[in-house]
Amino acid sequence: MAKTFYLVRNEDDSGISGTGRVAQGIVFDNGKVALTWLSEHPSVTIYDNLGEVRAIHGHAGKTEVEMEPEWKRAFYELKSSITSINVETIVTDRLPTDGPARKHISDKDQKSK
Repeated sequence: MAKTFYLVRNEDDSGISGTGRVAQGIVFDNGKVALTWLSEHPSVTIYDNLGEVRAIHGHAGKTEVEMEPEWKRAFYELKSSITSINVETIVTDRLPTDGPARKHISDKDQKSK
């Protein structure tokens, strides 16, 4: 499963990319890496592996690789699936057709129209 990471620059000797999160990348299942800069020139570069990214952009420890935690990815997956759920429809489908709860929901729907 691909993993997301950020390049976090603690010091910017060149004055070009700034500090903080300066790039976002993905490590693919085969180890290849795609990196894009979070700047006004968001170019994308492909690297053979994460070690290559560290060697080129690490600046002797002034830039670190910060991996995106798995829980965050899981949260966004759940969030995207939940937004398509209509709880009222799920509940209504499970209620007896002639019960008081179904009648209450139907009455409420009629009043809101």
